[in-house]
Amino acid sequence: MVGNKRSRRSRICSVALAAICVTAANPAPVQAAVEEGCAPVTIYRDWQFDGASYELEVGEYDWDVINSTVGNDEMSSIRVKQGYQVTLYKDAGFGGQSQILRQDCMGLGDVGMNDEVSSMIIEEINPVDDTCVLVGNLSDTEKAEIMQQFAPRIWLASGEKYWPSSVEFSLPYMERLWDDGTGAYRLFTKEAMPKPTTKLDYFAGDLQGARVYSFWTEKAYNNVDISYFVYYPYNLGKTVVGTEFGNHVGDWEHITVRLAHFEWEGQEYLKPVYVNYPAHSFNNKYMWDAVEKVNGTHPIGYSAKGSHGTWKDPGNHMYLNIVVSRLTDECSAGTAWDTWNVLETYEYFPEQRQGRGLAGTQWKTYFDVDYQNPNSMSVYLWGNRASGSVFGQDKLSNGPTGPQEKWTLSDYVLLD
Repeated sequence: MVGNKRSRRSRICSVALAAICVTAANPAPVQAAVEEGCAPVTIYRDWQFDGASYELEVGEYDWDVINSTVGNDEMSSIRVKQGYQVTLYKDAGFGGQSQILRQDCMGLGDVGMNDEVSSMIIEEINPVDDTCVLVGNLSDTEKAEIMQQFAPRIWLASGEKYWPSSVEFSLPYMERLWDDGTGAYRLFTKEAMPKPTTKLDYFAGDLQGARVYSFWTEKAYNNVDISYFVYYPYNLGKTVVGTEFGNHVGDWEHITVRLAHFEWEGQEYLKPVYVNYPAHSFNNKYMWDAVEKVNGTHPIGYSAKGSHGTWKDPGNHMYLNIVVSRLTDECSAGTAWDTWNVLETYEYFPEQRQGRGLAGTQWKTYFDVDYQNPNSMSVYLWGNRASGSVFGQDKLSNGPTGPQEKWTLSDYVLLD
């Protein structure tokens, strides 16, 4: 999201919500949001439901109300309950350019209205449409079926040499050792890597036996995030001026689909509203209607050649300028991977930082957070230590953290 304000991680919530506070290193336990009595709309000064906020009921709100709450031309995100519609206007008196929203918008820059709202109208509507899924009691089996229904098709790039695999494919080639630098256990390759650019045979992966690790996570404001994690034994960095750098052992990538959970006329529904494509150190979030899909429910993503950053579209995506070069991910429709055929299904609880298997899937202890336990399989980092340096970048970067450390699982609000 370009051009949206972002303030500190702790956020000022409306009075109808319990306080939520996390830190990047170790998310603290949080309380569940209190949904009863929450207003149809909550407006926020900052991006991703952060900063000063104010709740609004159905009605018309001109410049004076906007200015006295989050500030005229200061609104950057908005919560919209299912069953309501908001029309945002750039000018006072309900004039100028307008935008209709029927769902949360994490960054109003996505719809061309960041820091430009001066008036708004809130109306009640019927939220049920052909994207909605009618749900029953959300048993474990039903959750697993819904996770399959929204699982992505991932296009692995033409010319890919470092394929995904299951975690179990890589474990025989790795060992869990204590790391003084992090004060936790991590994974190292059993075979030595004499140089930062050394390539071990198992780095090629195993697409035939690869699995996708999907997590159902209940979030604040009646949202449900389903995160689809892919494990790659190796991440190939970039080559600039004949020098290779940014490689790392182990690579976790994911796509997250956010669903809004609501009731209408006595029936329960889930409605897809967002898809998030993380790539490297940032996220690209798109409203559901903006994403290409297979059979109407499976979002399509493109995995970058070698580096595996996930993008909504094919082509070259520049993600970092290091002065001597612009680093680019190359995405193409090489091999179609329909992840709904290879899912492991889990549920994760951000408050407790614990999870469980769903519908026959057994929980894997390497997703636990007991990183100091010598008898556990849990690891804080999934690869070797960083080594070597060029252009101010590591030739071999540190192995990544696992899914349980990503914001999409560890935070009760965020989609990241």
